[in-house]
Amino acid sequence: LIGMDPIMWDPFRYKLGGVLLNGEGEEFTQNYGTVEGGKYVVTRDTATYAIFKEVEAGRGSPHGGAWLSFEHIPEADLRAAFGPVIDRLADNGIDLTKMAIEVSPIAHYHMGGLRVDGNLATNVAGLFAAGEAVGGANGANRLSGNAITEAFVFGELAGRSAAVASAAASGPEPVPDIRAAAQPHLNFLSETTGRTGEGNATEGIIELQALMQRDVGPFRTKEGLERALDGIAALAGRLPHMSTDGPLAFNQQRADWFALRNMVEVARAIATAALAREESRGAHQREDFPGLEAAWSRTQVIRRSDDGIALSCSEVRHLAPSELTS
Repeated sequence: LIGMDPIMWDPFRYKLGGVLLNGEGEEFTQNYGTVEGGKYVVTRDTATYAIFKEVEAGRGSPHGGAWLSFEHIPEADLRAAFGPVIDRLADNGIDLTKMAIEVSPIAHYHMGGLRVDGNLATNVAGLFAAGEAVGGANGANRLSGNAITEAFVFGELAGRSAAVASAAASGPEPVPDIRAAAQPHLNFLSETTGRTGEGNATEGIIELQALMQRDVGPFRTKEGLERALDGIAALAGRLPHMSTDGPLAFNQQRADWFALRNMVEVARAIATAALAREESRGAHQREDFPGLEAAWSRTQVIRRSDDGIALSCSEVRHLAPSELTS
C-alpha cells in the first residue's frame, strides 16, 4: 500500500472500530460466533475464517477479500488517531471518510520458534533468544501489538541471562588454524557460487509461497498438507541444481538460494507439525478436524534428524510472574 506496511489496517481496526463488510455491503462477522456490539473487536483467526467463508460463498469483494469501512467514524476522530497516515492516504486518492478499503488476510507471523528455557537459553551453548524468534510465548494465537512486549520483557530477561553466562564462561578454546577450521565453509561458498543450473531460487521462492498459501494457509486438511509436503520435497530436490550464477559479492541469485534453502526447512517443519495436530486451535484450523481436543493441549517440538524431521510433544510450560521479574 503506497509504501506502507500492509498490516497497518489491523491496528486501525482495533483502535478505531472499523467494520468489516462483504461484497454486498453487509456486516458478517456476527454470523461466525462473534457479537461485535458496535465495535470491531473480532480476533484475527475469527476474522480470517469469516472473510474466507464469505468469499467461498460468493460474497467477497472484487479481488477475493472483504471491505473494511471507517465511514461511520467522524473525520476528527480519524485524524486524532492517525493524522499523518490519513493525510498520506488522502494524497494517494484514498479518503477513509468516504470509501471502504479492500482487505484480505495475509501470512505475517507464526507462533512457532526456537525452544528456550526459563532463562531464554537455547540448546546451543551460549545462544539466547528473545522476541519473535522464540516459540510458545503466544500460545495458539497471537494478539495484535504483542511484538514490542515480547521484545522488551523477554529481551531484558535474555540479556540478563546472557550477561550472567558470559561472566561465568572461561572463553572459547583457541583455534590453531583459523583457515583450516573455516575451509569447509569456504568450500561450500565456492560450490554455491557461479553455478549455472536449472531454474533459479527467486522463482523457487515464489513457488514455495504460493504452495504454502494454498495448502498450509489458514484452513488446512490432510490432503492439502500431504500435497504441500510432496511439493516441498520436490522443491528441495531441485535446490542443489538451481543457478547461482554471478559474482561472489552482491549476487542476488545466490542470496535467494540461501534464503530458499532456509525457507524450505521452515515450510517442511510447519507442514509436518500441522499434519500431526489433528484438531483446530487458535491460528491452526483443520477443516477435517474442527474443534479443540484436550489431548492436544501440548506443545510440539521439532528437531532435525538424519531422516529429516523428528517430531515430539511436551507439556505446555507456564512462566511464573517471579521468573519474569527476577
